[in-house]
Amino acid sequence: MSEIEQIVSAVRSSKKYRTVCAETVRRLAAGELQRAANPKQAVKATKRRLHQVYGAFEAGIDYDEAYARLEEAYRSNAPGRIREVCRQVLASHSSTRERLPLLDEFYPAIWQVTGPPHSILDTGCGLNPLALPWMGLPHLARYIALDIDGARIDFLDHFLALAGLPPLARCQDLLVEPPADEADVALLLKMSPSLERQQEGATLHLVGQLNAPWVVVSYAVKSLGGREKGMVEQYGRQFRQWAGERGWPVHELAFPGELVFVVDRRHLFPGP
Repeated sequence: MSEIEQIVSAVRSSKKYRTVCAETVRRLAAGELQRAANPKQAVKATKRRLHQVYGAFEAGIDYDEAYARLEEAYRSNAPGRIREVCRQVLASHSSTRERLPLLDEFYPAIWQVTGPPHSILDTGCGLNPLALPWMGLPHLARYIALDIDGARIDFLDHFLALAGLPPLARCQDLLVEPPADEADVALLLKMSPSLERQQEGATLHLVGQLNAPWVVVSYAVKSLGGREKGMVEQYGRQFRQWAGERGWPVHELAFPGELVFVVDRRHLFPGP
């Protein structure tokens, strides 16, 4: 077994990171091994990196218990009960917990720009697919959910089927393999800072690679500790510059707690 594979095995043997995609651990381990004095230090450094890009946002969740509650709610066929349980589960992840107060207006405002989508590609989705009850998607919509947590992907696959959609969730590292899936709208919600910490320029590369006429990029405007720290100005200025340099038409939406850029790429996807 190579040194890289030994590090991957050691990292994924820990309870905290055992369900993280092997591709993600391998990518981070390769970089840390170049800087570390020995494989043992590389294991520690890789775990630190995983905490920065993954672990810091997690608040443990019992997926079996969560699915049982969702199953009961959908069996009741009561929209209010379904939304209540989805809210409870969404609160288990920092990113979607912050968006809870916005759910009634968030997606309708985005669809007003893009038009109602029949297919969504949700990159680095976290628990965001559980916002389906607020999205107003058509009955035969496709929702492709990508994440680096294999346990979460299994849970989301079952949830999508429960919600009457094709189970199209899968484990995929966006920096190893940008998705080739076609969709009406691609979501890159609160992912850019994490991507940039791992690979400078990753946001622009990914937006350029996504096979969708509309790409939605958003930023949290407060840190995990609740401080603003000029994040609206910083991220807004940064993305406007990126978009301007590439000639991307962008619609900007400002919500309490989240700054959203809807990138119009329709010129690359001519209609029939």
